[in-house]
Amino acid sequence: MSSSSPASPTRVAIVGTGFIADFHLEILRDTPDVEVVALCDPVLHRAESAAKRFGVSKVVASIGELAGLDIDVCHLTVPPDLHARLVRECLDANMGVFCEKPLVLTTKESRELDELARSKNLPLAANHNAVFHPAFAELKRRVEAGEIGKLEHVRVTLSVPLRQLDAGDYSHWMFREPQNIVFEQAVHPFSQIHALIGKLESCTTTLLGTRELFPGQIFHERWQLAAKAEHGTAELHLAFGRSFTRNTLEVLGSDGSLEADLFHDHLAGEAKTQWLDFWNSFLAGWRRGAQLRKSAKTVLTNYLKLTLGMGRREDSFFAGMRGSIQAFHKALRDGQALPADGKAATEVIEWCEAAVRNVEASKMEVFEAPEPGEPRDGEVVVIGGTGFIGKRTIAALLAAGAPVTCVVRRTHSLPPIVVEGAKSGKIRLVRGDLENAESMAQAVRGASVVLQLATGGGSRWEDFERSMIGGTSAVADACIAEDARLVFVSSTAALYLGHDCGTDLVEDNVGPDPQPSKRPLYARGKIAAENALGKMAKDKGLKLVIARPGVVLGPDTPLQHSGLGLWVRDNHCVGWGVGEHPLPLVLADDVADALTSMVVHKGDDIHGKSFNLCVRTPISGREMVEEMRAFTKRDLHFHARPMVRSQIMEIGKWIVKKVGGRKDAEFPSWRDLKSRALVPAFSARAAREFLGWKPVEEREAFLDGALGRKAGAESESSNATNGSASTGDEPKSSPIVSSSH
Repeated sequence: MSSSSPASPTRVAIVGTGFIADFHLEILRDTPDVEVVALCDPVLHRAESAAKRFGVSKVVASIGELAGLDIDVCHLTVPPDLHARLVRECLDANMGVFCEKPLVLTTKESRELDELARSKNLPLAANHNAVFHPAFAELKRRVEAGEIGKLEHVRVTLSVPLRQLDAGDYSHWMFREPQNIVFEQAVHPFSQIHALIGKLESCTTTLLGTRELFPGQIFHERWQLAAKAEHGTAELHLAFGRSFTRNTLEVLGSDGSLEADLFHDHLAGEAKTQWLDFWNSFLAGWRRGAQLRKSAKTVLTNYLKLTLGMGRREDSFFAGMRGSIQAFHKALRDGQALPADGKAATEVIEWCEAAVRNVEASKMEVFEAPEPGEPRDGEVVVIGGTGFIGKRTIAALLAAGAPVTCVVRRTHSLPPIVVEGAKSGKIRLVRGDLENAESMAQAVRGASVVLQLATGGGSRWEDFERSMIGGTSAVADACIAEDARLVFVSSTAALYLGHDCGTDLVEDNVGPDPQPSKRPLYARGKIAAENALGKMAKDKGLKLVIARPGVVLGPDTPLQHSGLGLWVRDNHCVGWGVGEHPLPLVLADDVADALTSMVVHKGDDIHGKSFNLCVRTPISGREMVEEMRAFTKRDLHFHARPMVRSQIMEIGKWIVKKVGGRKDAEFPSWRDLKSRALVPAFSARAAREFLGWKPVEEREAFLDGALGRKAGAESESSNATNGSASTGDEPKSSPIVSSSH
């Protein structure tokens, strides 16, 4: 460690300033005797943004730059595949490490790093925050108090959704090899089991469900494990990408049992009594119910206290993170054994290794992206070509014979159409980032047309300013330099579409909402981007075409489209109103066809035009949810709610936040709520008349395309109306969405 004395604060640096770093920074801000000295991230603007939010004065791009800052401990908050290298760099620079789970990916590396840390007298520990989950911590306390007698067995169910799976984003580290999901997700239950029954002795794994994400990219979505450890046995059911969340841990003892519902933060148990069986059974249910009611009351009370400004944040994830981080720093200050030190972290990694020991590695071919070479005549540069609409558009462009350059941030886990196109030489692959103007200028070099589908964005307005607006402007500047056409894919969200918008039929030439400050970040960003591009077209001669898709539907994407309503749960949609009017829907394939026509159009007469891409199939939000329910067999519900009632409820939430001292609480925008209802119809004339666009509009054919059902197979809801028989075909995938509204 550094020369800091026990009386001075522990000097901390955060390495990696992505999503999880914000939790560390918020907790450390309230941790006694700790000072965050610096943030480290090679993406400097990301670190600078975090530094501004949390009042950290120093920002650096590498661990080497931290060496002269007298750092005691680095909190490592980077992806798992970077842990081993960066932990070693920190230790070599005489800085201790508190690392996000898992510590590293092999027990060999873990033991080596633990030995290195001990030889240098430096702290090394993993953030096993699940051990500090409130319900689990109380369960562990009651077990250690002897409430259930001798602990014999632990049973875990971890069945959770994965946002990236739903969105078809398979580039995340956890999907690159079949075993990665265990190191990403199962560390939590393994760390809890280890805390209860100790070091692993043996483990068997059965795979219950497997699917192929991309050719050769295998994902094991359901696992069953049986294990024996020092102080008991365990079984685990692991299921990933599920639509219903269940996360429980049950301990069975010689004299009782306890079950923690880790998702809801509840705990209940059962013990033997002296009573006859009938009364014992009654007491078991009665007492379990009482314990659950007590847990539920605590969860509700904690939330209300936080909302009203009368208490601190106590949701289970944050409380677990806080417990883990603060326990580490307290132990470090007091000279005590560290929770989840190198030895304990290594033993948890042993559980992970044993779980995947007999799981075959992926047969996915390692794709080496070829050098892009020089641009060809008529080169079409596509930014955002790996997404929901993008990959369909690339297929349509290739079918039209266009030479395509696909701008990507990474070259792994690319859609097959992109990989095969790159292998065959039909697609040039160029690395680039919308937030890096220099990379965009290089990517656009030699282009005749640039199609921008990537939006950028984030959780704060400054993120949208930097990526969606600044990045788009940089692309436009590059297009001007190359005298290239820019087809910018905006959204109908950029328009004001309330019932009082002044028209019953929205034409293509209508401008963006003139009151962007009353719209949410995404819509505000699209409005600002359109306005910035319009000014560049007027002042600098940018060859601009704007496309505004409506509510884009298609197979292989999640159900929950915000254009249909507010999805308060993944199966409960609250309508933007009563949900009876037709929505501006459109199929993803039809959007791709329209964009391709805008790209390959010959002549300058297209420049300056806007195209709203919506079909005239009269389907309401309520009807669409009903069709989804019939096709997917999911328990989906549409809840009609008048707009005025929704606004009153939003104002009520705002009042509570203000009473609770939330300075960042914005008064709910009535204008935005009205716009979300999508009341007026769209003519979408320009695409039909100028481009010859012919989208699918016959109702059943449209639903076939939207839901991914077999052509001509009518849903049960349609059958009820039409009197025809259902085919009974099961869906191969869930329907819809892109983020275009």
